This record gives sequence, C-alpha cells and structure tokens, in this order.
Amino acid sequence: MFLKTQSELSFIFNNPDNYVIAMEQEGTVQGYIAFSFNKQSDSNFMLNNLVIKEWIYETPEALLELSTFLNSQADQVTRIEWNTQEENVHFFLEDVRNGTNHLIPSVYHASAVSGVGLMYRIINVKGFFDELITRNFNGVTLTFKLNVMDSLLAKNNQQLIVEAVNGTIKMIESDSYDVEITIDVAELSSLVMGVVTVQELFMLSRIQISDNQYLQALQQFFYVFEKPTCISAF
Repeated sequence: MFLKTQSELSFIFNNPDNYVIAMEQEGTVQGYIAFSFNKQSDSNFMLNNLVIKEWIYETPEALLELSTFLNSQADQVTRIEWNTQEENVHFFLEDVRNGTNHLIPSVYHASAVSGVGLMYRIINVKGFFDELITRNFNGVTLTFKLNVMDSLLAKNNQQLIVEAVNGTIKMIESDSYDVEITIDVAELSSLVMGVVTVQELFMLSRIQISDNQYLQALQQFFYVFEKPTCISAF
C-alpha cells in the first residue's frame, strides 16, 4: 500500500459528502470506513444507498465492530455498495446476492462486479531478485534457471540461475540446476506479487517448467502470504 498524499486525505476529510467512522482500541485506530450516500429515484421509490469508498481493518475485531455500525443503518439505507479487493468477502456475508436476482446458469447467483488491475511490472528482473536476498522464500532449497521474456524491454530478456538454500537466495554462475522455468515478465510480475500461483500459471500454460516434479517446490518458493492491495486512485 502507498502512504496517502495530502490531496487524498483532503478528498476524504474535506469533502462534505463524505463520512468517516473509526474503531479505536487502546489509543490506536484499528480500522475505519469512509463512505457517502447516493440517493436515486427508482419508479415511485427513492433509493438511498450507502457507498463504501474505503474500508480498512487490521483485526477481525475491527471488522466486526465496523460491521455493527453498518448493520445499524438497515432502516436508513436501501443497499450498501462495498468496493473491496477482498476476493473471498462473500464468506463474511449472510446473503451474498447483489440484488439483481440474476442467475448464472445453472444455480449461481450474481454477487459482485470485478475488475483487474494492470499496474505492476518488473522493469529489472535481476535487480528485483537482488533486492530480495534478505527475504526468506518459505524455507525452500532449490536451484532453478529462470528465463524471462519481455517484449517491451529487450534488456529485460534475462536468464538467471537462482540458488535457494533454506529459503535464502543468491544469483550464481553455473550450468548445474534442478529445473528450468520460462515465463513472460507480465506473469512473473503477478507471480512474485502474490497475485497468482505457480500451479495456476502452470495449468493455464503461462509458465513452462522443464521437470514437473519440481512444481510443488516452485509453488512453495513463490508463495506469498498476502496479496497486494492498493486503494490509491490513478
């Protein structure tokens, strides 16, 4: 996530249409919601939707406390529109339907509209991995050759030998390695950010692995505990 700029903070706090509530515990804000109301006419009815622009929570308790506030608005608002990057949020809701009553054959209820961000891109593959020498890649011991294809930046078409010992990596010069992988820089960028896994890319034919017996080891090596989140507007 990015630090908020002064203009972003001004947009939240100086906009008379915005409301902000927060959950505080022991003098520290554990979560907040920035929202506004959107009133619309629908036939003979006036719809009053609560639109959540930002909902940040650091603990399960903060999520529940802020949800209690939203639940208290049930007699005031028609619907709540929640903009979120939490793909599994439907597990939190008692009713995941989005109100359109649209059925996707044969028994799937429409629940949300989704979009894909295209912001992340590695512009220097070797430099990227050099920056990660202090990171532990999940305790994996493995040596692999990484072939990266980049149709935009020719200098980024690189071949690296990455040696990992108990999760600690270094670049080496060697003709000996366990497995060779070939991947486009677009998919590599998503992979190292935690957006997608090796297994998913493999099944979609977006990564080539010379020996499939190392698929599980590569899956563990590139596994990221938490996917990236960005709520800054561009």
